[in-house]
Amino acid sequence: MAFSKKYIGKGKKVENMEIVEVSLNMAELQNHSFEYEGETYVKFNVAELKEPDQFGKTHTVYVSVKEPESEES
Repeated sequence: MAFSKKYIGKGKKVENMEIVEVSLNMAELQNHSFEYEGETYVKFNVAELKEPDQFGKTHTVYVSVKEPESEES
């Protein structure tokens, strides 16, 4: 079983704090929601970038998406 990353936002570490503030694309976020015991959830990962991007963002946000099995598997 293979997984791919679907990027849904970016974030930046708040200066002098152990907080990362992120902005998420709501359309993408809703595409990856799931139901569990009558509640709606989204499971995502926040990862530090190797270096800040051109906008000073230090973190990326993504969901892991299960890829369909190929016929060769």
